[in-house]
Amino acid sequence: MVIKKSQRDFDKIARLSTLEMVNTTLTIQDILPYGSTKSNHKKVDMDAVLPFIILPLLLVLSTTSKLVTIIVMIFIGMGALYVQSRPRQKNRSPFFYSWTLSSGIYMFLIFELGILRLLEITQLENFVFLLLLASTCYFFYKMKAVADFELATGTSKGKEYSPVLTSDSYYCQICQIEVNERFFHSIWWDCCVLRPNYIYFVAGQVFAFATLLYGTNLGLTTVCQPFILYGTILMPENCYDVYYEFDLALCFVSCIYGLGYLLITALVLLRQVLIYIPKYSEPQWRKIINVLTV
Repeated sequence: MVIKKSQRDFDKIARLSTLEMVNTTLTIQDILPYGSTKSNHKKVDMDAVLPFIILPLLLVLSTTSKLVTIIVMIFIGMGALYVQSRPRQKNRSPFFYSWTLSSGIYMFLIFELGILRLLEITQLENFVFLLLLASTCYFFYKMKAVADFELATGTSKGKEYSPVLTSDSYYCQICQIEVNERFFHSIWWDCCVLRPNYIYFVAGQVFAFATLLYGTNLGLTTVCQPFILYGTILMPENCYDVYYEFDLALCFVSCIYGLGYLLITALVLLRQVLIYIPKYSEPQWRKIINVLTV
């Protein structure tokens, strides 16, 4: 009897200790990202998920007719221009980064599952496309990885200055953090473009331009009637028949959407050539001049 009573006392003490440990542990709100409220967590999740729902609906809607395709593409372009013209502090949502990811994923899936199914693209052409796409993904991945590393180890949040900050530090209103050698913030990639990751950003844009140019040309010359431009280079000529079949129309509108991205990428590269590449290469030119003048 004494042994059983002692066992019951031990079990009671163990249960009380367990309850005390549970009461002292962190709540789920303490470990959730983007704030401690449930509503904030749902809002951020919806911002990240919405592009994966909106974009395919817009592409499917565009397949109905040529006029609807033009209206939808103009609507998407005006939306992108509006976002770029807004004050930077309002563009902190992950919606824009998710839009970039969803655009790349959907265009890739339509190309691989829709356009390739028509059996007019050779394995070599598909290999070149995949190689360009892999290079694009690699450089943009490196861009974000370097940006995350630099911001995590070299700066401090808010307006508090870290000892490693230099005179050319800049307060990013989107990241809400002091940044060294900052060029600009890309809302479409959700990171700051700094001197350490700028070369990856430019390389990613160059390969993205090549991937979009090559992929859209392959897609349009497959679903449309092509003509020979020069040698083995084909260009689309007549695309009026694509709206009679849903599969062809979906491939066609995704290529038109890719051409829109191609235009934006070209404008971004032009801006780099005129503004940021001279700024990036200025220290190197100064070193060369100092060496020559010694």
